[in-house]
Amino acid sequence: MKIVLTTRRLKRCAVFLSVMVFFSSIGVVMPPKASALTLSEEKELGSKILAKIREQVPLVEDGEIFSYLQAVGNRIAKQFGTTSYEYQFFVVDAAVPNAFAIPGGYIFIYRGLIEMMSTEGELASILCHELAHIQARHIHRRIESGKLASIAAVAGVVAAVLVGMKTDANATQALAMGSVAGAASYQLQYSRENEEEADQLGLRYLIEAGYAPHDMVNIMRKMGQESWRTHSKIPTYLSTHPDVSARVEYLKDLIQKQHGSSKKPSSVRTEGDFPIMQAALVAQYADTQLVLDRFQEKARKGDTTAVYGMGRLYLRQGNLAEGLPYLQEAARLDSGSPFILSTLGAAYFQQGKLTEAQKVLRTALLLNPSAFSVHYRLASVLMDLGQKEEALEHLRQIEGFAYIFLDIDYQLGVVLGQVNKLGLAHYHLGRYYENKRDLKLAVFHYRKAKALLRESPEKAREVEHILKELEKQKKEAFWESKR
Repeated sequence: MKIVLTTRRLKRCAVFLSVMVFFSSIGVVMPPKASALTLSEEKELGSKILAKIREQVPLVEDGEIFSYLQAVGNRIAKQFGTTSYEYQFFVVDAAVPNAFAIPGGYIFIYRGLIEMMSTEGELASILCHELAHIQARHIHRRIESGKLASIAAVAGVVAAVLVGMKTDANATQALAMGSVAGAASYQLQYSRENEEEADQLGLRYLIEAGYAPHDMVNIMRKMGQESWRTHSKIPTYLSTHPDVSARVEYLKDLIQKQHGSSKKPSSVRTEGDFPIMQAALVAQYADTQLVLDRFQEKARKGDTTAVYGMGRLYLRQGNLAEGLPYLQEAARLDSGSPFILSTLGAAYFQQGKLTEAQKVLRTALLLNPSAFSVHYRLASVLMDLGQKEEALEHLRQIEGFAYIFLDIDYQLGVVLGQVNKLGLAHYHLGRYYENKRDLKLAVFHYRKAKALLRESPEKAREVEHILKELEKQKKEAFWESKR
């Protein structure tokens, strides 16, 4: 029997799954004895879950960090050849050592786990493991087993957790805490066979991508340290991926048998400067005192990463006067880092130094032409300089990243309107407000777009389909409010 996923059913699945991912690596929950989702249904379900996660979970939306993570993930995904998924990677802003995947090819890694790492290879190891779960279609296999709890059976738990979120000052902790009575019985853990397969496939992906196999052993060993288990009040990557110490030995033995030595050096040229990315994450999102303890003394001694970290901290605090000299010094110490140059360009832009910002950002693009954050910032500079057509070119190159960086659609709407492409301008503004969950404004702009896109039938049909879906959502939201 084929499963028909209505909008309401998808929404209910999304609400449930967005809660349960925090208790375990995610599986799709469907009524017992149901058949598996088709690939298109899985992708639609994944997008619904992602929307719910956006509403409830703090995600890191820093351009440089996202660019770096996506680049590492893409390097790994290239090893798959043709794949059914367009993988997308996110960082959750929580000091928890955890990671999970949801249907549709979405992978989430927590800030706390990245802060534990020492190399890009360790980051790649975690991504490889989660990618392996998706590539092996463990989600589908769990649905087919028919042994998962139904949505109705956990509705009370979900409601209790969501209510707790709304009343707790720390939304992430309220969502992630397993204090709701009976929640443990609904944990959706992968089977031991799933985990072993993900370890084996993930290790293979890691090596094929050019990383050292011992990087996976190193990050597993770190996660097995007692201090990470005893000092966290939130369920960790360890609880959802059990038997870490045993798996460390298992992986070491597997590497020895298949590859001769777990100390094989990495052959990959890294996608960027991992310490700089890590410093950006800590400086922008961690506790201020922790940032100072980590960077202040080392910055005095001229450590590039620490100097950059202090600059990012001051930018975060809105203190450009203090932050800019640190960023300039970091760029002098490492003039070949597009990550550092991108941040410096942003600082110049905030100060209104458009010429300096343009120069620095163009240099950053020469070093890394695919850095979406640099394209976005350069487009902003060019708009202020009146160079709208070139700004539009840069925004067009990163249009595909609007799902994580919503302002891309807004800026596209603004620039397209300024160059008198009004139909497309309203289309992008509609998409911006749709992703912001402002259905009233989304419908307004989509209707404008539909009227103005008559010369582009394909785009007009797309807008018409979107409008029908949004009107359906509005009606469902109305009736839900009446219950």
